[in-house]
Amino acid sequence: MNESTPIAAVTEARQPDEIDRFDPERFYRDHWRRRPFVLRGCGGNLLAPALEWSDIAELEARLDGDVSEAGVHRRPDGTVLFVNQAQHTMPELAEACARLADLMGWDECTADLSVTRGSGAGIGCHFDHSDNFVVQQQGSKSWLVGLPEHTGRERQRKRMLETKGFVPSGRFPVPPWQVVLHPGDVLYLPLFAPHEGVEDPDGSSEGSVSVSFSYNARSALGSHLKPLLRALAAEDAWWEPLPLNGPDPDRLEEALLRALRTAARSVKGET
Repeated sequence: MNESTPIAAVTEARQPDEIDRFDPERFYRDHWRRRPFVLRGCGGNLLAPALEWSDIAELEARLDGDVSEAGVHRRPDGTVLFVNQAQHTMPELAEACARLADLMGWDECTADLSVTRGSGAGIGCHFDHSDNFVVQQQGSKSWLVGLPEHTGRERQRKRMLETKGFVPSGRFPVPPWQVVLHPGDVLYLPLFAPHEGVEDPDGSSEGSVSVSFSYNARSALGSHLKPLLRALAAEDAWWEPLPLNGPDPDRLEEALLRALRTAARSVKGET
């Protein structure tokens, strides 16, 4: 993790689930993948200048000319525009991702853009296999948030494995944690925490714009499986035709352990 100057937040009153200063060391110690928090008024430290409605109009004009629209999700009634991996369509988001990745010691950072127009508009309750910093840009958004433990282990497993057909809908505790974000506010959403953000009825008449900066979680299976398969393919016991009486379990196990060590060294970058 890189050394950096802590981010100061502008806040008038401290709330039980709000912090008034962001320090990466404290974040990893007290909040990382455990508890959400809100920073009031420090969004400019993550993305500056803030996105304006003119930036959104320009983006929408470009998207209308892109027949592929990869990663772009729109409601037919125009109330929701969600752009996954928006750093590929907006250079300012790519730059912000690079700065945040450097600050947090991440190998990458991605950005999702959410635009809603209409009270109560949102993408629904769900949970992610990423840690997210939501930065409110325009208008206001009302959030309901749970904790990672409110998502069952089997559902976490399916999300990490991106199981085909699995829908990562969220399930809130009773009562859920609630907060309203205004322009410049930041909400940290831990990995697996159920959450739902909808346009606040008391916000701007134009709508709401927010950006989620994310770090996608890795699993040992995801990082080791392909190297392991390559290593096993080099082991005679695993590629040779099997005899009629079946494989030799001891020989397979010995080869598997060698291949696993080879794969682990490959993932770590060792020779």
